[in-house]
Amino acid sequence: SNVNHHDNDELFEHLIVPYFNDEPGYQPSIIHSRPLSLWYTHPRKYSFAYFYGSTNRRMTRNYRIHRQYFLEEVAMNWKKVDLIGGKPFILEKIGHDGGSESDIESGQHGEQTQKRYNQMKTYSQSVFCPTLPGDSPPQKRFFDVILAGCIPVVLAFNTTTKATNRLNGGGSRNDRERFEDLGKGVSKHNHISWFSADSNGYTVQDSYPWAKHSSTLPPDREIDYESFVVQIYGGVKNIKPTLEALMENQTEIQRRQLELGKVAKYFTYGAGEDAHVYEDAFSMMLESVIYSLNSGKDYSG
Repeated sequence: SNVNHHDNDELFEHLIVPYFNDEPGYQPSIIHSRPLSLWYTHPRKYSFAYFYGSTNRRMTRNYRIHRQYFLEEVAMNWKKVDLIGGKPFILEKIGHDGGSESDIESGQHGEQTQKRYNQMKTYSQSVFCPTLPGDSPPQKRFFDVILAGCIPVVLAFNTTTKATNRLNGGGSRNDRERFEDLGKGVSKHNHISWFSADSNGYTVQDSYPWAKHSSTLPPDREIDYESFVVQIYGGVKNIKPTLEALMENQTEIQRRQLELGKVAKYFTYGAGEDAHVYEDAFSMMLESVIYSLNSGKDYSG
């Protein structure tokens, strides 16, 4: 959920936070010590990596159906595809215990990889990582791949829902009316969702922490996700051609990797010796709360 404010100092009641990653290798001290140049010079073995779970009947009744659509697209139209942009890709099924039940590694179809595949390491070796819709608009995978330096790939929808800053219960009529005013003159991106095109298509501003145009921080502190996230319009059939085109433009890939590297520190939580030492997700949460309580005035300190 999200803390937000309006010009008339009315306070909204939600706070959006990143999912927690407890991997020691992604603590703030590690992320902060990584030179920015390493985010785009670190060698990548794979064009993209996508791990998926078992399909089930429930997938046809919720937003996970896009994951099934993607697997069907691969099965039907990627049979002779071994490389994307000159690099192999990872498409792997994950068992309930986190191990690999079966996998497809492009160029080595049908060969088994090790039972317990290190997903985060694979993400770090990949240029792109699809993060398709799940049970809720934001998902842990989105933040995991960023910490690993992999560019998230999302499905983008022109939703009928305006940015109303409501994640649970739909929000009150007064909330909606206040945001009708706030939405006037605000970026068209307030109508973009990475979740759904229907009335539950919560916008990027409503479902990702400190997003640009969310008014949760001073404008120069908000995160411009669109500067690095790859948005796929028109469904899963457009994933392959979009990634193929991007793989031909290394300058654009490096630009996105650099932008990702600038904000990755905001998606990790300091624990143990790292707690309350570095700028991280927790410090951003506090800054957002103070900013909102100060009725939108710039905060520094």
